[in-house]
Amino acid sequence: MAKSHDDLRRDAVAVARGLVVGEGTAALTVRRVAEAIGCSVGTIYNIFADLDDLIVHVAATVLDEMHGALFAAPLPDEPVAALRDLAQRYLAFAVAHPRLWTMLFEYTTASERPMPDWHLERIARLVADVQAHAAAALDGSGADVKASVDVLWASVHGITALALRGKLGIVTAESAGALADRLVVTFLAGARAERDPGPAGRAARPAGRGPGSAARAGR
Repeated sequence: MAKSHDDLRRDAVAVARGLVVGEGTAALTVRRVAEAIGCSVGTIYNIFADLDDLIVHVAATVLDEMHGALFAAPLPDEPVAALRDLAQRYLAFAVAHPRLWTMLFEYTTASERPMPDWHLERIARLVADVQAHAAAALDGSGADVKASVDVLWASVHGITALALRGKLGIVTAESAGALADRLVVTFLAGARAERDPGPAGRAARPAGRGPGSAARAGR
């Protein structure tokens, strides 16, 4: 009995994911996928627009798995502890799936076709859930808090990328986990001090780094 397009799509995505895990994204070709699932190259192109489309489908499975790795298990009730835990879970996921993580964030599509809505929705869900926990740890909301969350998570991402490339030792002797934890704790303390208008907040603010300091330095 011939397989349906849905079955072929599922099998192709599974094989493509396996090739990425085993050999990296560069090893993934439509021909190899077709041979592995016992169909023609033309059949693959009837299911997916091109190799980029197939990779986007693989990336969707990675996003789903990453979301589960971050949020399926209960997080600590205390917001700062929860955010520290999230950073460790993110790092652990990348270390456990280095080639999938690299494909997700570093593969560049050849086509200019917009990402499908179902893929963008997965990204939005992941980002929104991280931002919600980070906002709770920052004890605030709004554009400023969102910008702070973006900076913090981009920094955790940077530590993760250096660790996966084996380059973290160039800048620090600390482990990736210890550095990510230090980053979260230090960033949150600094962000709270920056927003605190009281004496304690002003005392905690580094000299010359308050609002307008750059403008004053240029005078």
